[in-house]
Parts: sequence; C-alpha cells; structure tokens
Amino acid sequence: MSVEKNIIELCKRHPECKKLVYCSSTGAIPELPKGQKIAETEDFYTLNSNKVVGCYSQSKVKATQLVLDAAKNGLNACVVHPSGILGPEDFAIGETTSTLIKIIKGEMPAGIAGSFNLCDVRDLAMGTIAAADKGRTGECYILGNDEVSFKEFAKLIAEESGSKGVKFFLPLGMANFLAKQMAKKAAKTGRKPVMTTFLVYNLARNNNFDSSKAKKELGYTTRSYRETIHDEIKWLKETGKIA
Repeated sequence: MSVEKNIIELCKRHPECKKLVYCSSTGAIPELPKGQKIAETEDFYTLNSNKVVGCYSQSKVKATQLVLDAAKNGLNACVVHPSGILGPEDFAIGETTSTLIKIIKGEMPAGIAGSFNLCDVRDLAMGTIAAADKGRTGECYILGNDEVSFKEFAKLIAEESGSKGVKFFLPLGMANFLAKQMAKKAAKTGRKPVMTTFLVYNLARNNNFDSSKAKKELGYTTRSYRETIHDEIKWLKETGKIA
C-alpha cells in the first residue's frame, strides 16, 4: 500500500481528523502551449505518462487522483498544487537556494534562457492553511506566482546581493545538447551531472500557472520576487551561508 493510501485510510479511521489537504505539484497538471495559462484539472485518470514529464510528476498524478477519489467517497479532502518554492529558512539548501548561492558567489558563469514559476515558502504555507480552513471538498488549488525568466531572476539576485550576477545565458537548444553530453559522461564516471535534460525541460516549458481560483476562494496572495529574494539573502547572511 502506498503512503498516500495509508494516510487516506488513517484519516477515515480517525474522526478527529477533520480534513486532509494533499500537497501535490503543478508538475502533475498537463502542460499547455506557451502563451496559455495553465489552470487546475480534476480528472487525473485521463492523464498518461506522455502528458506529464518525469517520475516525480507521474507519481503526483497517481497520488492526487487517490485523494480526489477519497473525496468523492466522503472524505473531507482537497488538493494544493505548489509551483517551485523559494524563500528564507531553507536549511536543507534545496535546488533553488543552491542556485541562488552559486549566483551570488560567482560560481555560475552561465545560465539558461528559460523561465521559472516560484512561490514564496511563506505564501505557500499560508495558502495551505487557507485550504484547510476554506478549501472545498474535492477541489484543487494552484499555489503559484508570476512566471519569471532566469535572466530576470538572476538580475534581481545581483541587485539585492551586490554581486556580479550571471552575464551569459545559453539558448535552450544548446543547453539541452550539453545536458545530454553531461548525462553520458555521468554514466561513465558515476558523478552527478551539473545540468540535466529534465532541468532544461523545466526551464523551457510553459510555466504560466493560473492561481486565480486560490486567490478567489482561499484568499491566497503572493509577494514579489524581489521581496522574497531580499529576505532569503538576508537569512543566508545571518546564518553564515554567504558572506
């Protein structure tokens, strides 16, 4: 039995559990062509491995459907779909924070000409709490932000940290080619590649997610990228992770 099934069964057996809020991912929602906003979907049965990319997203599709099925059968449950996560107090130094640190330290000579969608971890926390309080049973809510280019993201980091930033951005085609070469080398050496085709895909894809439903029903709000980056840099300095 999967972890998600175990949690669902435990919620059913314990009446003191008033509501289940499952943290899915925007990666579980099928991508639309560039220029179109991506909104929630509530039927994950129709999704197959060709519609979402990567094992992580595919696992989120299956888990999300389990929760929605349980909601149809009487469990008080809803789903939130966070985009990428950014912000202070990332003690684990995740992928995004690691990138931010490398940019500040001048350890990233080149970026990739793509885009992100990153929500402030504090906004995500409040959105998830709001889903517990106000989310309708069986509904999904995207907790995202505005799409931002890697170039603009790096520029904000440079401005807020006083660093030189990133001066060169690889075209997506070139980045994908290099990622494939790195994968071949990694297979021989056993070392983790600096760049992967999945990373390039996530920068190349449509990252324009629509959080209007969460804003309307949950009161979800997002702060600016500048504010989030400013606060994270302040925290990194206070904890000695950067000078």
